[in-house]
Amino acid sequence: MNDDDRKTEQYGEIKEEIHRQTEEFFQKMNVNLQSYLAATNEIFTRLREEIRELKQLIESSNLVKKETVAIFVDSQNLYYSARMGYAAKVSYEKLLRLITGNRKLIKAYAYIVQPPEGDVKPFATSLERIGYIVKAKDVRTRANGSAKANWDMGIALDILGILDRVDTIVLASGDGDFVPLVDLIKGKNKRVEIFAFPDNTAYDLKEKADRFEPLGENVILT
Repeated sequence: MNDDDRKTEQYGEIKEEIHRQTEEFFQKMNVNLQSYLAATNEIFTRLREEIRELKQLIESSNLVKKETVAIFVDSQNLYYSARMGYAAKVSYEKLLRLITGNRKLIKAYAYIVQPPEGDVKPFATSLERIGYIVKAKDVRTRANGSAKANWDMGIALDILGILDRVDTIVLASGDGDFVPLVDLIKGKNKRVEIFAFPDNTAYDLKEKADRFEPLGENVILT
C-alpha cells in the first residue's frame, strides 16, 4: 500500500469517526431536548393547575367579596315578549344562569298568573326545581268583564323586603310601570339591572337601569 492509499484510508477512517461522533452528538441532543421539553411541559401543566386551584380558593374565600344579587322575573311579560318575537317560550334555567353569572344569588323570584282555565302548577313546580321561589295569583275579573292580574305591587314589596341584603336587584321585565320602582331602588344606593326583550321594553326602563341586558335566542327554550 503506497502513501496515497494509506492517506486515503486514514481520511476515510477520520471521516467515518467524525460522522459517528456527529450522530452520537445529535442523538444525545435529541434525547436531552425531549427530556427538557417533557420537563418544561410538566412544569407548565403543574403551574396551570396551581393557578386554577388558587383562583378557586380565592373565589371561595372571603378575600374577594362576590356581588350579591336578587332576581325578580315577571313571567307574564317575558311570556308575551318571547311569543311575539320568537313564537317560542322562555327557558327559565338559561335565564337564571345568564343573570347570575359569577355572582352570589341570594334569591330568585318568579311571578306567574293562574288563568281562569288551565293549571299552572306543573309550570310552578318546574320553576321551583330550577331554584325559583314561585308566587302565583289568579286573574281578577272586573265588573266590566275585563281581566287583570298585575304583580307590580307584589314585586315592589318583595324587592323592598330584600333590598338591604343585596348589592344588585335584577328585574326581568320590560314593563314601563317599573320605572318609579327603579328610581326608588337607585335612591337606596343599590344597582338595578333590567333583563328583557328589547322590542318589548320601555325606553325609560332601559335608560334608568344601571345595566340593560337584551334577551333573545340566548334564553329561548329549544
